Amino acid sequence: MNTELRGLRACLPIVLCFAATGCFLGACGAEDLLADDTFTMLYNSDTFQMCKGCHAPGATGVRAGVEATQDWSTRDRAFSTLQGNASGLIGNFAGCNGVPLVGNTPETSLLVAAFDEDIRLGFSLSAHPNCTPEAISDMTADVGQLSATELSLLKQFVNEEASGQ
Repeated sequence: MNTELRGLRACLPIVLCFAATGCFLGACGAEDLLADDTFTMLYNSDTFQMCKGCHAPGATGVRAGVEATQDWSTRDRAFSTLQGNASGLIGNFAGCNGVPLVGNTPETSLLVAAFDEDIRLGFSLSAHPNCTPEAISDMTADVGQLSATELSLLKQFVNEEASGQ
């Protein structure tokens, strides 16, 4: 078999994957391809759909002190804005401004700490000593406990982001 034909055969599964997801080269960012399945399932979950109520332009739940960088109005905006650091937090929560929303591990991710009490209670970043367990908002008080599946997807998403998968 000649080299060109082998190259085309090797690319066929990738092209079929793009076609099946509606994502073609140039139409999707690399981050979308890397975390598409996990983050899309997380974003589409019942609990994370509630995030739009406070974390989107013009959301009815926006109030002073709501984390200002997140935008859950669309899947792509949510994914993109989670790549940044927390901002806009006031009062008791201000110590977490500047903390990565998605850290290198679930244990260093502010997003995970907001939903997982065990991680929240053990949260400690030397670069952000004022982001203590008491300064991290317990989002389960607003949206309820995550299901085991949602919590697993959240941690999987963080791990995939950290490893560049």
